[in-house]
Amino acid sequence: MKDKDIELTIAIPKGYLHDEGYQYLSKFGINFDSKSSRELVFYDRKSKVKALLVRPSDVNVYVEHGSADLGIVGLDLLKEQSPDVVKIKNLGFGYCKLVLAVKKDSPYKDSNDLPANCKIATKFTRLANDYIQKKGLIAEVVKLYGSVELAPIVGLGDAIIDLVATGSTLKANNLIPIETILESTAFLIANPVSFKFKKSRMSPFLM
Repeated sequence: MKDKDIELTIAIPKGYLHDEGYQYLSKFGINFDSKSSRELVFYDRKSKVKALLVRPSDVNVYVEHGSADLGIVGLDLLKEQSPDVVKIKNLGFGYCKLVLAVKKDSPYKDSNDLPANCKIATKFTRLANDYIQKKGLIAEVVKLYGSVELAPIVGLGDAIIDLVATGSTLKANNLIPIETILESTAFLIANPVSFKFKKSRMSPFLM
């Protein structure tokens, strides 16, 4: 199938939202052909829809810059990245929480117990800084890209701010959440230009 025949391109995240994202699209009769688990581009020839399989943190980028007309992304990343996209609707799946967590044996019971000039490790620097300002804390945000849970274990941070679904990863690393910062679910988003000129094609998704 040639891209000139495509009517809609949808960015679907890998990982946590992947399976439910596909299930959501299947409700509209959209099903993608796949010949390999390594493929990153999929087609539904009947629906004239193309899917891009991307990292969750890249969904906003593909949609904002017009490489995808629609995307499925968590509210956490919408708040963190603040992209120029149209937030169409809450899809209701992919529930998780952004929490402040500390070592299980630490003396900190809530954010007010954290020492002045403490270090908080996170992937969500914007949300972390907003939270610190809101709570009136004096803290340094340490940006990490990988396993944030490691930071308190090796002394890189007094606490972490990270997403949790079941909490099993925190528990496995002897960490406990002490405050919830944000509750997140998946949202359907659109590129502003696509939303204007392809709104009739997107109409099934707007219901």
